[in-house]
Amino acid sequence: MKTRNLAVALVVLLVVLAPLAYIGYGYASYSKVVDPGEPVTVVDYVVVKTPAGQFYSMTLQEFQEYLAQGNKVPEGSQVYKIAVESYITGSPVVDLNTTLRSIYDSYTIILGDPSVKDCKDQPEVYMGSCTQRTVAVMEVTAFVSNIFSTVYYLKGIAMGYNNTTARKYAFQEVMKRNRKGYLDFWTKFELGRGSLGNSKNLAVLLIGPAEGGAGNRVFVPRKGLLVFEATTDDTLRAEVVLVEHLINFQWPNNSTVSEVNP
Repeated sequence: MKTRNLAVALVVLLVVLAPLAYIGYGYASYSKVVDPGEPVTVVDYVVVKTPAGQFYSMTLQEFQEYLAQGNKVPEGSQVYKIAVESYITGSPVVDLNTTLRSIYDSYTIILGDPSVKDCKDQPEVYMGSCTQRTVAVMEVTAFVSNIFSTVYYLKGIAMGYNNTTARKYAFQEVMKRNRKGYLDFWTKFELGRGSLGNSKNLAVLLIGPAEGGAGNRVFVPRKGLLVFEATTDDTLRAEVVLVEHLINFQWPNNSTVSEVNP
């Protein structure tokens, strides 16, 4: 009888503890996503935002040569130094292009800590600039949505749709395939176990001051997952613009004011 009770107790423990252990493993694995170790290659870039709101980007070496020639950035400009790291191919630009321009079933934009959601109403509990985070969120959302839309527009054309029908098809596909979320316990679990940010789901993660951003860097720890990390919210927006430049992204109807070089 004691043996039977012990066996029942062990089964109960397995039933209860196994799922908890799995969840705990996924959550713990999240740290490896945001800190994947030494990159294969790192390229340092500089993004300049002028008082007029224009963005220019170049490598750090090009920027130093630009200044050495006696040139100056416009007075009042903001200058951001950003590291773009490669963990897959050894080329940061190739990592970005293959990740962003692949075909996925869906995409998820993780806007940051849950405090981001209510930062307008409760700015005192938000560690950072609510205004700048909002701008960064708008930039990355529009950027990723446009890339996703382009992929399905081209698919529509390949299916024989005309221009108007292909655009409508792309819009409908984007609307039913996008998701926004916040960096809570469950999202960290999903990132850690790989159910977000994989060959079927493109995940874009924003890590700023509210999430403990320790540096200014952009990286793809695995295909399907793009991470923007910055110490300030305005730097997050600059990082998104930098990626737009690096993959030669063009806004529809040339609606952007950012530029590639000074």
